[in-house]
Amino acid sequence: MTGRTQNGVDGRTTTRIEAAGPWTEHIHAMDQALTERNATTAVRAWRNAYAAALATPGWRGLVEVAAGSLRIGAIPGFGKASEARARETYWLALFRARQQGSLNGVLDAAEAFGALGDGAMVEQCLRVAEGLAALHSDKGAADRVRALAATIAERSTVAAKPAE
Repeated sequence: MTGRTQNGVDGRTTTRIEAAGPWTEHIHAMDQALTERNATTAVRAWRNAYAAALATPGWRGLVEVAAGSLRIGAIPGFGKASEARARETYWLALFRARQQGSLNGVLDAAEAFGALGDGAMVEQCLRVAEGLAALHSDKGAADRVRALAATIAERSTVAAKPAE
């Protein structure tokens, strides 16, 4: 199940996968520590979640852990490092999704990179997604890729407009 969440860094909307996995309890602990404003515990829990997601085959855990990294960015002084870690983790999720032939995983990565404002990675994700859709000769998948590309393009156009 995919849901939307606001990250604490700057209010951007990111995709958050709500899935049960060995990383989930650590993400919950991280979120609790963030609520309590306990940076040390939050970062430790995030690292445990990251290790659990890396040890688990698949891309879903990596996407959720990357979104968690962005939430850690709400801690003063953690913004740049948490965004860099999220980018790296989203990249790993993209790699795994591509390797597994998961269109959903590739599209989730594209959306996440779009939320980060990384147009080059969005384009790369969309090329991978188009290749997967063509490989499976799935018109519905190709339509999903085009729809997401349009949505991301629209968001970036809106974000680029100066405030009036």
